[in-house]
Amino acid sequence: MAQIIKIQDCISRYEQDPYHYMNQFIRLKKQRWQSMTAIAEEKEAGRFQIAAAAREETGGTKKKKFSLKRKKEASDMNSGREVDDQWFNGLKAEMDGSFIAKIPAGKKELAPFFKEYLYQFQLKWASSTISDISSLSREIHNDKILQILAQQLPDSYFLMYKPVLQVNQATVELSIILLTPLEIYCIIFLEGDKESTFSGSKNRFWKEKTVRGRETSVLNPSTELIRTGSVLSGLLKGADIDLPIRKAIFSRTSYIDYPEPPYGIDIYDRREWRNWIARQQKNIAPIKNRQLKAAKILLAHGVSDSKRRKEWLD
Repeated sequence: MAQIIKIQDCISRYEQDPYHYMNQFIRLKKQRWQSMTAIAEEKEAGRFQIAAAAREETGGTKKKKFSLKRKKEASDMNSGREVDDQWFNGLKAEMDGSFIAKIPAGKKELAPFFKEYLYQFQLKWASSTISDISSLSREIHNDKILQILAQQLPDSYFLMYKPVLQVNQATVELSIILLTPLEIYCIIFLEGDKESTFSGSKNRFWKEKTVRGRETSVLNPSTELIRTGSVLSGLLKGADIDLPIRKAIFSRTSYIDYPEPPYGIDIYDRREWRNWIARQQKNIAPIKNRQLKAAKILLAHGVSDSKRRKEWLD
């Protein structure tokens, strides 16, 4: 599962300490999978008792609840990180009896359940810190593209979903940015009617023609891709980071007819989209140092709109 490190102008845990949270995500994912697998196998064998498991996971029914307010005095980066570990480790409130009851019996049914659980967990990390929180729009919660990219790409991939960055005293919203261990993708998705055809050109607008012959105009996606690529090139060059930047237009639903796209822009329509995902899933390269540096530079330029958590207000 790719790591969602930035969504639009939401505050992100990764902005505080990207190296720490990128490693912690992989560790927490492994821990929670092991915990849920053990519960699923016990359920399948008919040996599982919810009440006992809930006590074991929470460390006892009378265990004192964790309070953010008690830790308010220790809100520097290191202390905040310790608080965060306590808050997210141990499967505390999330692994109470009602949640455990939802865990399916057997690994086959557990896999999709775990993917959805982990995705919702990621949305929290990509829209909050220990002291601040951003509001995720209904559009983001229902965004299938974000969910597909997060759930189907490897852990070593970092996803910035339409991030808002501050560059040269200007605020810009960019296209989807995917940082892989070996390269960076700038991505735009064209979501049209099923089996419609987008006719690409150098004009300001493209045409989408449905199977019933209806035509509509859409803004040329190449313009946004080129702008995103230019912003990334400038930021990475200024930090002396050398990573290839690729630009791609995708469509899960439609065909894209563009015989001669601009140099450096790849096309993956409904015929090639799944093949591209499959190739990425086979990428077993670990997280690279220059990939981490690139993510840190981009996050440092991120714009965040957030508010203080109630627990941290006087």
